[in-house]
Amino acid sequence: LDSFIADDILLKLNAVELMDALGSFPAGQELLSRGGTPEKLARDLTDPYCDPSVRLCVARLLGLVVRRSPEALAALLPGREAPLAQTVAGLLDSSDPAERLCGLNAWANISRTKGGLAFFLQWEGRLQHVLAHVASTQNEVCKGAMACWSAVLEERPPAAGGGGGEAPELELWKVAEQRLLPLVLKNVQGKPFPDVRFHVWHLLASLVRSRSAAQQVVPSKEMQEVLLDFTSEENSEARIAKHTFVVALQQHEDWLSSFLDDRVMEILAEYARQGPHWQPRSA
Repeated sequence: LDSFIADDILLKLNAVELMDALGSFPAGQELLSRGGTPEKLARDLTDPYCDPSVRLCVARLLGLVVRRSPEALAALLPGREAPLAQTVAGLLDSSDPAERLCGLNAWANISRTKGGLAFFLQWEGRLQHVLAHVASTQNEVCKGAMACWSAVLEERPPAAGGGGGEAPELELWKVAEQRLLPLVLKNVQGKPFPDVRFHVWHLLASLVRSRSAAQQVVPSKEMQEVLLDFTSEENSEARIAKHTFVVALQQHEDWLSSFLDDRVMEILAEYARQGPHWQPRSA
């Protein structure tokens, strides 16, 4: 840790891999959150000559530190001009897919804290970038963006009945239902690769926990073409994710019949019971 914080660039470069490893497990994250270490790491982000590998490493580490120790947020993100904020913004806007993915992961880790979520929801320019990456033509960026949105949403169930709850969670679900969901639905048809489709269904399963989102998904053209197509997914992971989505839909069975006929309801209920590799005899 001392070698990485030192000014010697050769020591820093040799310590990058070790620092990545240190931040990958809870005890290492706990160490990095103590003794003013986050602030020391953030100083590298203000150095215009900082090596790109060091910058990516620090951005990743500080995202993990904030997620584990939300009290560090006040020192690391006092405003949009803070070094960490500007670094994440720059990574999200980068043309390099690896830098975009690093920015997305830092955004997700920070946004898994209440204060971090509020910070980014109020920063429209960065929020728009995070949303736009869901529709990226680069599959790795698209997958990373959907995985990050899933991570941010899965720990925050929507408010029951569409009301109540607390900000910023209410604002998060408003963004998810109104701005994120249409992009994900386009991916149902527009992203044929199995590794991407896993993330599409996984994110949809998180989204349809919201009644408002589910009522947009079920009657959509994109869903009508694949919901009962039991050959739509080519690999096991995507099939499992699609099944998880259908299981999540079952919580809304009280109103699903308004959109689906009884035979379709029976097929979906049986599919949810039998598992991801089940097919009706007539399929």
